Amino acid sequence: MLNISKMNSYYGESNIIRDLDLNVENGKICCLIGRNGVGKSTTLKSIMGLVKTPSGSIQLDGKELIKMPTYDRVKCGIGYVPQGREIFPQMTVQENINLGLQPIGGKGTVPDYIYDLFPVLPKFAKRKGGDLSGGQQQQLAIARALVAKPKILILDEPTEGIQPSIIEDIGVAIRKVNKELGITVLIVEQYLQFVLGISDYIYVMEKGEIVMQGNTSDLSAEEVQKKMTE
Repeated sequence: MLNISKMNSYYGESNIIRDLDLNVENGKICCLIGRNGVGKSTTLKSIMGLVKTPSGSIQLDGKELIKMPTYDRVKCGIGYVPQGREIFPQMTVQENINLGLQPIGGKGTVPDYIYDLFPVLPKFAKRKGGDLSGGQQQQLAIARALVAKPKILILDEPTEGIQPSIIEDIGVAIRKVNKELGITVLIVEQYLQFVLGISDYIYVMEKGEIVMQGNTSDLSAEEVQKKMTE
């Protein structure tokens, strides 16, 4: 599905990600975890073409993306929810959702399963996005990313600043997206309990490099936690 090989990423002259190898298997939920500032979000931005990646390979289903502009990567089948959600606060909930049709030419209709996954959204369809709570905005951002039926959904810190009950709802929705719709998922996250409960595979990052990885069922939660706090 998603295969990253020897990727280097830069902010200005600073080499943030060094020779990264990371693979997300088709149909799996993969989590990239680590402390603040280790390069997790930069990794996702690299996949999306939002930072400089002068060397390495990023392939989706065997198609090389590393020189493509961001909008073409989205058209290849990537749904991306950035950190901070970045919904349009002055647009209505429905208008925000409809923007998710842009990768497929702005045509078609929003699939019914979007409203099944997030039943709060049709209730607030005419409200401005900025009037929603943080958890509701996160659900809106995920819904928007799913409208075009991506091959892979990429989420940056989906639990950040969200109350526990909504985190649980988001976890349920992600599992449904993965198991029922067959969409592969890559999540950047710091909340280890959430990661352990949702992922099939975990990568732990430190200073732009992978320092631990494995199937979630094979890893010790204590060892993962230790790596995150060293």
